[in-house]
Amino acid sequence: MKTIPLILTAILALTLPASAQRPAPPSREAQKLIQSALTDFDAKRYDEALEKVLKLEQEMPDDIMVLNLVGAAYTKKRDFATAQTYFDKALAKDPNFFAAKFNVGEIMFLQRNYQGAYEHFSKMLEGDPRNELLQFKVFLSLLELGKMEEAATALKRIKYPSDTPAWYYGQAVWEWKKGDKKKAAEYVTGARYIFGPKTAIFDETLDDIGVKLR
Repeated sequence: MKTIPLILTAILALTLPASAQRPAPPSREAQKLIQSALTDFDAKRYDEALEKVLKLEQEMPDDIMVLNLVGAAYTKKRDFATAQTYFDKALAKDPNFFAAKFNVGEIMFLQRNYQGAYEHFSKMLEGDPRNELLQFKVFLSLLELGKMEEAATALKRIKYPSDTPAWYYGQAVWEWKKGDKKKAAEYVTGARYIFGPKTAIFDETLDDIGVKLR
């Protein structure tokens, strides 16, 4: 499977708590269309990706995974209002669908509504306190709000050794904010060595907040 951007977290097992409802597997043709759309996402061909996921919606209009993918495509095109409607559709069918709930918070984060993102991700974290991606997003939201002491506390809650790249990327962002870009880059290099393609969603978040370590 192709590397998947942060906004497509529905596909990544690391973002889904064990209790999350998983949609039925798509047909072989739908799987091919999904793979083609993900290739377009990787290449930043968002118009093409959107066209393909809209075709999927026509075939599978009640599938929460597909609705989330359409919302993801609109998000990448910065059409946040339309993206929100698709995430809302998915959540109307399954209020506990993690990916769509996460992406609602991601829209806030991308629009620099860091207070709203913090509150949203914190509420999600209450129901899934060991989710390292949520811990990372809470930390980042606090950091972007300038609440350094609270951010430091949130960073300490991400365990080490970590099951995901969250601890390494949290440390990297913290060092970047302190002005030590070399040390920040070392953390990211270590994460990529250990976790490989799982770092992609964290790299995208760094891009979103202007941390350039590649």
